[in-house]
Amino acid sequence: MRRALPWAVAVLGTALAAAGVAVFWWTNTRPPTVTYGGSYSPLTEAYDSTLTLTSDGVEVLWARGHLVGAGLLVAGALVLAAVGGWALGCRSGRRAA
Repeated sequence: MRRALPWAVAVLGTALAAAGVAVFWWTNTRPPTVTYGGSYSPLTEAYDSTLTLTSDGVEVLWARGHLVGAGLLVAGALVLAAVGGWALGCRSGRRAA
């Protein structure tokens, strides 16, 4: 059990990171949702929240899927870093002087 748990957590972290990349990629393949910027938006269109970042004339449009994918990727990276730190801590604790 001692060896299976770190591997299971590492697999979970890898799965989270892979899911984040997949969600981010899938969102990039979808056409962007264009929202009406006027004061009277038609009621038939669904509201979609987006984040637009502009730097030196280059616009990057982030939809909800991009944020979810980035969040999953960061969560997976944190889990993998925790497992790696735990494994290095256990390995260095075994050395006796």
